[in-house]
Amino acid sequence: MDISETEHNDSDPPVQENGNGEAVVEDEVNDEESNMETVDLGLDDKAADASSQNVFKNIDNEISDDQQNVEESENITPEKPEEISAPPTVVSSSATQEVTPPPAIESLPPLPEGKELELEPEELTSTPFSIEYDLTQPPTPGSTSRRDSYAAGNISRRGSLASFSKSFNISIPFSVGCDDVTSSLPRLLSKTTLIHSNEEGADETIQRLISSLHSNSPNTDRTQIVDHLFNLLVGGHFDQESKFVIEDVANVDHMLTLLSHCDCDLQNEIWSLFLAVMKKSNRNLEACTRVGLISKVLDLLPEAPPLLADLLVQIIAALVAYSINVKQTKHLLRALRSTKDQWPPNSLKLLHVLKEMPQHDSADVFFSFPGKDQSGIILPPIKTMPYQQGWTFATWLRMEPLNSVTFEKEQPVLYSFRTSKGIGYSCHIFGNCLVVNVEKAKGKEQSRCVKAELGARKWHHIAIAHCYSRWGRSDIKCFIDGQLAETIELSWVVTSTTSWDRCSIGVSADGAVNTAFCGQMGAMYLFAESLSLQQANSLFCLGPAYQSTFKHDSETSLPEGYKKHLFDGHLHSSLVFAYCPKNCHGQLCLYTPPKTAANTYFVQIPHAVMKEGVEVITTHSIHKSLQSVGGIQILLPLFAQIDLPSSHDNTIDGDVCQTLLSLISLLLSSSQSSQQQLFHSKGFLIISSCLQEASPSHLSMKVLEQIIHIAKFLLRCPAGGPLLKHLFDYILFNPKLWIRARPEVQVHLYQYLATDFLANNNFSQMLRRVPTVIEMCHTLKHFYWLALPQTVSDYTVEERPENFATAEIVSIRSAILTFINRIIISSNSPDEEEKARDQEVHTLLNLLATVREDDNLYDVLALVTRLLAEHPAIMIPAIDKNKALGIIFNLLAAPNELIRIPALKILGFFLSRSTLKRKTESMGSQNLFSLIGERLLSHKRTISLPTYNVLLEVLVEQMTPTFTYAAHQPAQPDWKFENPHLLKVIAHVISQCEETESLVQIKKCFLIDIINLCRESKENRRTILQMSVWQDWLIGLAYVFHTSESQNEVSELVWEAFSILLHHALRHEYGGWRVWVDTLAIAHSKVSYEKFKRRLAEAKAKAEKAETGEEAKMEPTPVYRAPEFAWSEVHIRLLADLLSGIERTVEEWKTQEGGISDQCNASENQVFVGNVVHVISQLADSLIMACGGLLPLLASATAPNNDMEIVDPCQQQLPISVAASFLMRFAKLVDTFVLASGVSFSELEQEKNMPAGGVLRQSLRISATVTVRHILASRIQQPDTPRYETNSAKKNQCIMDFVREALENFSPEGLENVERLVQDSDITRIKGVVYRDMVEENRQAQFLALSVIYLVSVLMVSRYRDILEPPSSPSPFFDSTTTKQENAERELPEGGSSEAVANGKVANDGDHASIKNGSDHSENGADEETEEKGEEGQGDNGGTIAAIKVANSDMKKDGNEYNEEELKKMHQSNGRRPSTLMPPQQTAERRAYLTTKLQTALETCAPLLREMMSDFRGYLQKTLVGTHGQEIMNDTKVLETLRNRNASVIELVMLLCSQEWQTSLQKHAGLAFIELVNEGRLMAHATRDHVLRVANEADFILNRLRAEDVSKHAQFEAESREQLQARYEEYSRCDLLIVSGRLRDSLNATRLLDKMSAILTDGDDSKSGSQFWKLDVWEDDSRRRKRFVPNPYGSRHEEANLPEGEKNEEPEISEQERIRKILKGLFSQRHATTASTGGQELVDESDIDKWAQEVDPTPSSQSACFSTAAKLIVPGVVVPGTLSVTATDLFFDANESDPNYKKQCAQVIREWGGGGNKKNNNLLLEKKYLYQMGERE
Repeated sequence: MDISETEHNDSDPPVQENGNGEAVVEDEVNDEESNMETVDLGLDDKAADASSQNVFKNIDNEISDDQQNVEESENITPEKPEEISAPPTVVSSSATQEVTPPPAIESLPPLPEGKELELEPEELTSTPFSIEYDLTQPPTPGSTSRRDSYAAGNISRRGSLASFSKSFNISIPFSVGCDDVTSSLPRLLSKTTLIHSNEEGADETIQRLISSLHSNSPNTDRTQIVDHLFNLLVGGHFDQESKFVIEDVANVDHMLTLLSHCDCDLQNEIWSLFLAVMKKSNRNLEACTRVGLISKVLDLLPEAPPLLADLLVQIIAALVAYSINVKQTKHLLRALRSTKDQWPPNSLKLLHVLKEMPQHDSADVFFSFPGKDQSGIILPPIKTMPYQQGWTFATWLRMEPLNSVTFEKEQPVLYSFRTSKGIGYSCHIFGNCLVVNVEKAKGKEQSRCVKAELGARKWHHIAIAHCYSRWGRSDIKCFIDGQLAETIELSWVVTSTTSWDRCSIGVSADGAVNTAFCGQMGAMYLFAESLSLQQANSLFCLGPAYQSTFKHDSETSLPEGYKKHLFDGHLHSSLVFAYCPKNCHGQLCLYTPPKTAANTYFVQIPHAVMKEGVEVITTHSIHKSLQSVGGIQILLPLFAQIDLPSSHDNTIDGDVCQTLLSLISLLLSSSQSSQQQLFHSKGFLIISSCLQEASPSHLSMKVLEQIIHIAKFLLRCPAGGPLLKHLFDYILFNPKLWIRARPEVQVHLYQYLATDFLANNNFSQMLRRVPTVIEMCHTLKHFYWLALPQTVSDYTVEERPENFATAEIVSIRSAILTFINRIIISSNSPDEEEKARDQEVHTLLNLLATVREDDNLYDVLALVTRLLAEHPAIMIPAIDKNKALGIIFNLLAAPNELIRIPALKILGFFLSRSTLKRKTESMGSQNLFSLIGERLLSHKRTISLPTYNVLLEVLVEQMTPTFTYAAHQPAQPDWKFENPHLLKVIAHVISQCEETESLVQIKKCFLIDIINLCRESKENRRTILQMSVWQDWLIGLAYVFHTSESQNEVSELVWEAFSILLHHALRHEYGGWRVWVDTLAIAHSKVSYEKFKRRLAEAKAKAEKAETGEEAKMEPTPVYRAPEFAWSEVHIRLLADLLSGIERTVEEWKTQEGGISDQCNASENQVFVGNVVHVISQLADSLIMACGGLLPLLASATAPNNDMEIVDPCQQQLPISVAASFLMRFAKLVDTFVLASGVSFSELEQEKNMPAGGVLRQSLRISATVTVRHILASRIQQPDTPRYETNSAKKNQCIMDFVREALENFSPEGLENVERLVQDSDITRIKGVVYRDMVEENRQAQFLALSVIYLVSVLMVSRYRDILEPPSSPSPFFDSTTTKQENAERELPEGGSSEAVANGKVANDGDHASIKNGSDHSENGADEETEEKGEEGQGDNGGTIAAIKVANSDMKKDGNEYNEEELKKMHQSNGRRPSTLMPPQQTAERRAYLTTKLQTALETCAPLLREMMSDFRGYLQKTLVGTHGQEIMNDTKVLETLRNRNASVIELVMLLCSQEWQTSLQKHAGLAFIELVNEGRLMAHATRDHVLRVANEADFILNRLRAEDVSKHAQFEAESREQLQARYEEYSRCDLLIVSGRLRDSLNATRLLDKMSAILTDGDDSKSGSQFWKLDVWEDDSRRRKRFVPNPYGSRHEEANLPEGEKNEEPEISEQERIRKILKGLFSQRHATTASTGGQELVDESDIDKWAQEVDPTPSSQSACFSTAAKLIVPGVVVPGTLSVTATDLFFDANESDPNYKKQCAQVIREWGGGGNKKNNNLLLEKKYLYQMGERE
């Protein structure tokens, strides 16, 4: 078999020889070292097509890491260029090292038996030569095909001697003189030998290969064809590591010619290898670009099978990433355009090419260094190198070694600045490291290696800065990619007297071997100063595309922080040279130094020269080519094809949209101009429109992620704000688009908006806040509803897929609301912030106002609650300005409690964060607190614990953002009543609810909370007390007639609350006694009404039981009227608790220092003392009357027989026992607050409108009544008195009730000694009352003393009588049947006389008469005039009470009055002694007994009487006169009896029993006592009337408050309805604007898409006459429409006929007549126009010029929008709709739901709407016309 030769590569290194003259060949590199990455072509077509995106790996860095460890031979240099070498081998560093051959390559078949490798000697010595090798044995079955070996990476296309020898384990000797032996042997091929000559041309080679392919010979070796083809391409022996650069670009066309004759498998193999070769070197890419390979491959692509198409797509991708011109770009885009409603074959794969296109981060124009000897840039001579400020060389470079194996041997020079003597500076690359050299003297070179690696085939920025220090150490700083790689301390300054004439870049100046740089370089700079790290980093950030001289900062878009290091003038002025690829002409690198530094550094001209293949390469990025075609917008029509099927399998590719979006993202991120183009073309609008019309399957998670990726990029991009707004407005904020996507996609979208997007602090500046909130609220309402509208007329909702789960909708709504929340709380400029927030909150409130479904409101209410809780400073003013209370109260009336509770929360947060002024103006002025209760009870008479919890929070303004539905947290003592009106509201709601166990528990909670809040807080108690008629709602919580223990517990809590509040009123509040009176009155009203309801219920029950209607009529229908005051259990409990509180305070005083007296007189207790005295004064007389009255009780206590009826003449219905108990407690309070205090009662009496001294008189009445009670108790308790029996008479029962408590509780303060007439405590109390104000109010004291003298006298005389005449009957009390005179005579004690007895009878009769008189007086009472005067309290006359005048002549007589004749008759009979006397012995014993008994009984009274007689002697002498006017007290015996304190009590009693004393006491002292008693009776009646009057006043106040509430509530509800209606109308306008805006956007997108599609349409694409055009809606500044666009709805004139039913039915007229009418109309119109404008044209040229110079203002981020209802009138049409005005535009949007709109002619509407564009009826006017409109207004 013949094996073709391969050409010898002169650049291959020589082979080192060993001592035996044999070449030492190292082992073949392993599989990884081959670095040949291909594809396994054994895949089936289906699998290959499915994985077409990842068929080939990206071959960018073919240099394996293992190659860095390859050892090289030292000191071996080629002596002759023709020396034989083995290029792919690596020679060992040790000449004697043995080589262990690796296993044979499996792809080469073994030698057959008996066959040897035969080399013809004559052919070995000739060049060219051929080798014959015959393989008769077929390959082994297990051998791997060459194609598979390429895929596995086991074969390297080197064709080297090493691979040949190793495969067969042979050693080939070489003689030293054999110079013309080939450097490598060909590969072994299988079956076929091709014989050819190396002298044949490229065309001949291709024709020979084509002939071989067409020979159809079974022995044709396809692999050899591949080898020869690539040998042809590289111009020698092809090797992917050492010989891979395309030498002649024409051979690429030859390759295409050959490929056209290959089958698919061979094409796959060739293209796969060509792809790797092409990507190996930019020079190869440039070669392909020059032949226009992109267009040629695009032509091949439609017909290519799937696997080949993948390879072609990879080819296109690599070429497009390098360079693509405008023509090729158009070709590429047309290849993507659909044909016959299908994607062209394999066009979808092109999308993946564009998707994977890398960012173009290299320079578009750069220097290309071929790496040949002497190739580089030679600089002109430099006068001197700068050193004082240092110097820096900087450039961008990309290494591209020609030989991937031996490139480490090479030392390409980066720069070299030397003199003719060879001294100077240089920098070269060794391996992948930089080496800096300084040679100060010939042969004394200092080199330093920079510890940083430079990657091959990658752009790096290099800056070598030489820093000079005159006194310190100089150094060299190496900056790589903007970072300081290393600092080298080196004295680098080279001084030279000669010029630096051997300067070069990319090669050494002397052109030494292996010093040529291979690769690319950008602009090259030499600065006459040492750059800092900041400057180096800023240079790096400029990128390789910058090619200028740092003069103008507008040349770059770097941030200002970078620009200041580059464009401050230092770099520009320090430039030595700046050679930029853009500034080249031919082989010259042009440079113009700054004027200040012209020719400073160069000897002559500063231009450099490119030599030996160095050239300037210009590439065209896809971004610039797209810009030339039309920009990124030219890709937008592809989105309209995403729903088209593929022509391959007629299926829709679901990844097309994601691929297109990734391409858009790539272009946006790599070019700022793309961003501007996409913004001006409204690209996102077009994308949104296309997606909306396409299948929902395209709205996948990948698509969303890609869109989010674009959003994140634009958020980071400084200039991405405007485009970001488009993205959000048209795509992300377009619910009509996303509602069609899968639920999880939508959830992810809105969660991104609510989280990641909002994490950017600048998002508020990129969005129009108010329109965004409006759009989001619209989305919530119409798209993500949880419940359908209650009525169809409310609003319409968008349809959703049926697979939408409620949980997903809730998640979406939550994300949207979070988004709204973040927008509202975001900060903005202070001027716009408040206004924007008000509008945003207004929008949110509109949503609450217009949505009625509970499920659609829960989360919105939660959002508002959270906003109020966390940001009250934002929300409270906004809510106040928006008058949101109407919405809140509307929600409070919702039947669902889950709506009412959040509404209460919102109201609570509003109140808790509002100022007092705002709270008063918003709530108090309209009495809205009471409206809360009405709204809560509007649907159901129930209240739940959660509702109460929120009401409590509002009450104390302790709002929490959470909702408590289970437990109740008791109120804390430190909480305050911030909204006390709610106390009444809560109580009212509870009282109006239906009675249930849960309600009872809520009552308990409420009362316990009130008690907790009031017990320790004086402020809270005072707050309640300041409320109007607060007792009404509090007592309304109690059960007057409780039926269960739980109800009783509630009542107990109510009484406890009353006790706390009433005690506080008395203890701390001036005038607090009035609170008690009000409480009595209101309690009376409540109890009376409850009794009335009970009677009414009983009456109804009785009526229901009645058998006949007549019986039912007998029961009159009751009408409630407040009855007279009567005591009830409620009053008793309230008074008992009140007295208990006072008594506890008194007990506390007793334990304090100073005792009761000091505490009563302390200044801080004066209010308390005064209030308690008022309470005593208010109820004392009522209690006395409830006990039966003082006179009846006194009569019972003094009468020998109990014939007095003890009844309450006032009918207060207070049990006598209870009244007596209260009276006794009052008496004790009198001891403390009246007698122990020094308070003047004059002010108290004036406050109550009482007569002077009224309090002390009341105190005396109390004391007298208590004294009488003790006397009665003593009489019952005496041994000779029969005990009370249960079957006794009623009057006896009353007396027993009156004294029972005294009998049961003996104490020094009460009943202590039953033998005594008056107890010591009573004596002390009476004395204290009389003597309290004796000095200040002497006249009052005199009256009191006179009344007391009468009382004591009566008691002493009656007891004297009782002792002398004990009862003989078995009656409970004394009922003697014997005459008084006989008993008196029979039982006369020692020391007595008949005169005294006689006087005693008179006294008895007189006493009896006086009592009768008093009884009659008390029964009959005074006349009306007397009662009125008593209430007025006028004047004081002598010893009488002016307020209570008692006229004896007017008193009604009962026949038992005392008269003088009867008195004389009795006196005469008393003078005779009876005939039947007791025996003397019995009389003496009896007298002693009686004397002792009298002494014991009266010994406590006598001192009091004597003391008063003595102290008030002067007054009594004048007052107590005899029957003839004589002074009875001046008698010597009388004076002795009164003055002698040791005298017998009997003498004093006998004196009192005398006739004169009886008459005087009865006439004068008795009258005073009667006046005292009558005053008490009148006061009792006045108190009862006053309580009833207060009760009526309370009812009046409550009714007035209710009427006021009704009036104000009606006004508030009317205003709320108006506001609600306005909100509905406003929302309807917003809804119309949003819907119309979307329709308008859709039409704009269609128009823009048509325009963009027309750009790519060839003139030949449409047949002549089939393309219709129309004027574009675009206008210039003069409102002229000059641009034509394709008209898809166009038709020929003859086709534009109206339907039969719409033809014009007007009578036909002649053509001339028709023209005449038209001209006439035009003339009149022209004339009118000219007249109105003063004869001038509406628009002249100056206006046009002026408008052309106008600059549109920058649109505000918060563009104002005003809208109003309007009608658009055009000829023949009146269209209702909405007129909207923005900062730049005026829109009219038709309301298609309006009935008037539907009446219009559909054809006219369609034509007016513009070219058949469905529904959008829109008018757009430019801003200058808005200005004109504004001027007219």
